[in-house]
Amino acid sequence: MTPNKEDYLKIIYELGEYGEKISNKQIAEKMSVSAPAVSEMVKKLLSEGLILKDKQTGYLLTKKGQILASFLYRKHRLIEVFLMNHLNYTADEIHEEAEVLEHTVSNIFIERLDKLLHYPKVCPHGGTIPQYGELLVEKYHTTLKDTKEEGTYVLKRVQDNFQLLKYMEQHHLSIGDELTLLEYNDFADAYTIEKEGKQLQITSAVASQIYVEKKKS
Repeated sequence: MTPNKEDYLKIIYELGEYGEKISNKQIAEKMSVSAPAVSEMVKKLLSEGLILKDKQTGYLLTKKGQILASFLYRKHRLIEVFLMNHLNYTADEIHEEAEVLEHTVSNIFIERLDKLLHYPKVCPHGGTIPQYGELLVEKYHTTLKDTKEEGTYVLKRVQDNFQLLKYMEQHHLSIGDELTLLEYNDFADAYTIEKEGKQLQITSAVASQIYVEKKKS
């Protein structure tokens, strides 16, 4: 399978996490490609039995597509753990590097890397690392956007999005941080959070890509 096809499968999986109908336009925006390019690739993926077209959800990964996407995430996330823990990459640096390496390393390399790393369960961004041959099942599904109730939450996972990771670095946000949701402004569709006494207003677009868990009292 070509790297381009692999990237399409991952994008369709990621869009599916938002629970919205997946369109060619959304895929084109995420991939930064033209609409005709998406149409051509979608036809190939449909013909190869990797995706299905559904009236309600737009596109869905088939079981075959899910297994391939899961293995791609396994490779990507194990590489991220290695880069951060052994090569001192920062959280925002590892994503781009892993994007390149995931398409080039062999299965043998990945299995030996998993052993070297002592079989980690999550990547530096809080994403689940699936076992070989298993489907990816994320542990954390509740985004800040899903949460309107004021209170204290723990940041558990973020989308593997380079711009988002840079944003988090700029605002000193990390996995494991405690965030207090002070206010949701319905008119501005924005969230005011507080971390260690400092307030930050974040947009709905950012809130939809960070996953939280209510802090246990």
